Amino acid sequence: MTLISKGHLPLADHAFGASVAGPAHVAARVGNQDAWTCTHWPSEHGTVYCAVVCDGLGSRLHARDGARAGVRAAKQAARQWSRAPGAPTGLLVRLLEVLWRLEVAPLPPDDCAATCLVALAVPDGSGRRLVLLALGDGLAAAETQQGLQSVGGRAEAEFSNTTAALGTPHHMNDWQVLDLRPSGRVRVLLLSDGIADDVSAQRVPDLLTWLAGLEGRPAAARGQTLRRALRQWPVPGHSDDKTVVYLHIGGVGV
Repeated sequence: MTLISKGHLPLADHAFGASVAGPAHVAARVGNQDAWTCTHWPSEHGTVYCAVVCDGLGSRLHARDGARAGVRAAKQAARQWSRAPGAPTGLLVRLLEVLWRLEVAPLPPDDCAATCLVALAVPDGSGRRLVLLALGDGLAAAETQQGLQSVGGRAEAEFSNTTAALGTPHHMNDWQVLDLRPSGRVRVLLLSDGIADDVSAQRVPDLLTWLAGLEGRPAAARGQTLRRALRQWPVPGHSDDKTVVYLHIGGVGV
């Protein structure tokens, strides 16, 4: 599912992604249960960027609906939260959770369970605030001048027998959060578990470099290349849906 906002990005900024159904879903004629968005909007101090990836739990009856609702809820929550300078990330999480339940109603939340990744970059006059959120087993990573940092991933999920997700019993501290104040340019990567499970921390920079090489291509060619790479994912027997979202944001004022 692709939900990219219309309009032109500022110079030196790039945002794109792709999603494909996994081999198991293709064989069963089941739709892709991942959903994603890359969007941006103007604010008083510059452009706000928001990227979201949600992965519906395959065991749930309405997993696809839950993932799509997660994308909508995260985008709405990010818009509202970004208007309050200095707001704690806990408020963003709480708002997202409530909006998601409204989005899936009247369906039972447990039938719509979905993991959620969010990247939100907000300029505030003194620089930029970058927030990464992860609930479940996807991966969100940011490469800044201070190095590479990430939340989520299979290593974290292995501590539990169940996947934390929207619609399942979980606590606020099940959300992994990075709240950064990066200087200069930022590259952000969101991966659903269909990719994240196979990408070690040491290989994330390689994936970022490969994606950066696609920045100059026309959108149609770039999307085709991404989808082909995901369908030919070189891990034998890997059947999950696969989604990747990439952001490259120039320094504030660029």
